[in-house]
Amino acid sequence: MSASWLDRLMLGQMALKLSREHLTGVHAVRQSDVLTLFTNELTLNYQNPLVGHIWQRCSDALEANASRTGT
Repeated sequence: MSASWLDRLMLGQMALKLSREHLTGVHAVRQSDVLTLFTNELTLNYQNPLVGHIWQRCSDALEANASRTGT
């Protein structure tokens, strides 16, 4: 996938906003539980409920942004 510098900047800002909202809430992850977020191949473990929740929030944010910008 390729993206312009402006799109990359926008995605970075969205990611920062979502991470601040999510990680400062009740979903904080203990360091000992971080490994459960990944598979043995070091890819995201989508069967983990927290990973699924974060993925859905990111997907929703991208769709909302696409609706606002008409892309």
